[in-house]
Amino acid sequence: MRIKGKWKIKEAELGGRKLPAQSYEKMILELDENSYQLSEGKVIDSGIIEQVKKSAPKALIITGIFGPNKGKIFQCIYRFEEKEMVMCYNLGGDGIPDKFETKENSLLYLVRYKKA
Repeated sequence: MRIKGKWKIKEAELGGRKLPAQSYEKMILELDENSYQLSEGKVIDSGIIEQVKKSAPKALIITGIFGPNKGKIFQCIYRFEEKEMVMCYNLGGDGIPDKFETKENSLLYLVRYKKA
């Protein structure tokens, strides 16, 4: 499976707490080899993604160019589970997450995506 394509959020968790479906149910994440777009009817966030070479698990550095994350840099890890993609983002921007889990009072954001 490849990261490229359109992805819909199946479930999400931030700081150890599951987020309600209505907070993400209309969002679509579109990825290609070096960019992303998050839309909710219209583009609300976009930027550049860069693969971290030789990382295990696979990791990305994400730089916001447009929208609420403009000028911010985040790191995330990702993996594929059957037809889904799981990503764990560090929204604090202070390093690549080491596990696919969130913790209370953290800026770790865990998302399970399915193909849109």
